[in-house]
Amino acid sequence: MEFFDIFDNIQGLGIGSIIVSGLTFIFWIIEKTIGIPSAVSKIFYKIVDSFLKDKIKNIPEVNTIKETDVINHDIFNYIDYWTYSKVPTIEFSSEYRTIVFRRYLTIFLQKHKSNLQKWVHDKSFEEMDDSQLWTSLLSLINRNIYDYEKEMEINGIPKIIIEKMKVKNNDTISLTIDLLEGVCNSQFYSTEKNLLKVYSILNILLSVLENTISSSANICNSINGQLKGLSIDGVMEN
Repeated sequence: MEFFDIFDNIQGLGIGSIIVSGLTFIFWIIEKTIGIPSAVSKIFYKIVDSFLKDKIKNIPEVNTIKETDVINHDIFNYIDYWTYSKVPTIEFSSEYRTIVFRRYLTIFLQKHKSNLQKWVHDKSFEEMDDSQLWTSLLSLINRNIYDYEKEMEINGIPKIIIEKMKVKNNDTISLTIDLLEGVCNSQFYSTEKNLLKVYSILNILLSVLENTISSSANICNSINGQLKGLSIDGVMEN
């Protein structure tokens, strides 16, 4: 069983879907970007497959997904948790970088929340066919990127950080787009008003946001000397 087979079976497991899809998605990113021995991959996917065989009988009917499940999706609560509890406690390699990267992540999360909530509450996705839903998602992704990068520039985030994070985010977004396209075009997710598709899409995006937070320290540490002499809120990078 490979990633896309597993992902098709994960949806509908409630909080388990978030945990398993998140771990599987992150593992898949690592596997595709830096490489993992095939033997390790097979073991990992076998473990997940075993988990699914034990849980699959408890999957609720797909038609039990309601509008309130989409509107109140956990992604919005997690964004609030990360914004107000997790990000303010993350320490980077210097005081300057701590301020800058915390501000980057806060803007990144808040713009995603704002645009996602508008998209969800608009409910236009309920009347879309597969192609229209896919086009709408691409537009949403592009709008997110434009909005948070523009806001970061306004708030004094150095261009080098925006560019470094953009490279990392683009790698993840490319993989995410493949997943989202698969959900949009899959009959497995076809339900009234596209509710299961949108719920599943939000699950994927939740994992993507968490991956960005987790990888920010590595991006920070990869910037050597290019921030020297810059200052923010009266704090200078030495």
